[in-house]
Amino acid sequence: MMAVIRSPGVNESFPHDETLQYLLILCSKVALNTFVLSFWRHSILKSLLGLCSVSMYVADVLLVTAVTGAWLLKETLPTSTSMCFILAHGSAVYALLPLPILICGALDYASYPHLDVRSSSWRRTVCYCTVVVLLWASACCYTYNYTDTQPMEIYKDTARVLVCRVHGSTVVFQFSMQISIAVGLILLFYFKTTTGWIRRANKLAALRDTAFASEKCQMLAYNQEGEAGSSGIQESSPPLFVSLTLGFALNWIPYLLMCVLCAFLGFVVPAYASVNLLWMACANSVLVGIAFWFRSARTGPLRKFPDDTCLWNIYWHLSKGTTPTVDAKLTMRTYKMFHKPAVPFQEV
Repeated sequence: MMAVIRSPGVNESFPHDETLQYLLILCSKVALNTFVLSFWRHSILKSLLGLCSVSMYVADVLLVTAVTGAWLLKETLPTSTSMCFILAHGSAVYALLPLPILICGALDYASYPHLDVRSSSWRRTVCYCTVVVLLWASACCYTYNYTDTQPMEIYKDTARVLVCRVHGSTVVFQFSMQISIAVGLILLFYFKTTTGWIRRANKLAALRDTAFASEKCQMLAYNQEGEAGSSGIQESSPPLFVSLTLGFALNWIPYLLMCVLCAFLGFVVPAYASVNLLWMACANSVLVGIAFWFRSARTGPLRKFPDDTCLWNIYWHLSKGTTPTVDAKLTMRTYKMFHKPAVPFQEV
């Protein structure tokens, strides 16, 4: 695709420079990425995809800085050459990175111990940083050698326009479309019972918030209901993969619908302007959900997952037909087993 750098203005002898427009677009992208980071901040540094997202956010800030410098120095430097260099290299790097990031992220979750971010070590963090540096170095070296950064002139409606060749991310587009189709087919197949499952999931979420409101309430619930307690078995529970798909869809259906709508309208966004952290968070949820599905037998709900978007624990309970109060009892039981208080001697 082509990025317009200069377009004819009111007077054709003085064409309109589009640098300020690109600066506003990139600033809006950084603002949206900041919003994405705000709800992913608790576990973003505990996974490879999270650390890659932080590096992309830093790259976005550097891209804004570069475009700002090109706009401020437009009287000294040729804007067309500098802007084409920035946009072409930026879009090429952003278009190359998603596929290796997805592959490395899948391998990361395949080796992650129990998907629990509390068990991550500093060695894993060092390994993440090394992989991120290698990914960015490989992408930058490739684009430096094979990217065309020369602006070109085309004629549109008898007007001369200066454009630059930029790239879109095919991997992001195909990933979003395939996930949208898969989620849509699964929910369509279970359409009749989806509404009831959503109501039960909301009740389970409210029950979990009540059960973990405070340690005192947790102890009270344990003492009143006893060791065994009632598991709250429900009928017609969905299969685990359907339950996890439902939990994913309730959080990411607006993003998936936006991707489908852009595809139908033929609206293609260049890689440098796409909100890549939103896609990274969506891909992270997909990988965490798949890994949790494969490991659900030995992982269970008592984990802190590297995903702050989807309530995987709630939808695990929805599939098993239990209530989150079981988590509170198991947590309290573990505490009593490993932290037995000393009983003082009493006089008879």
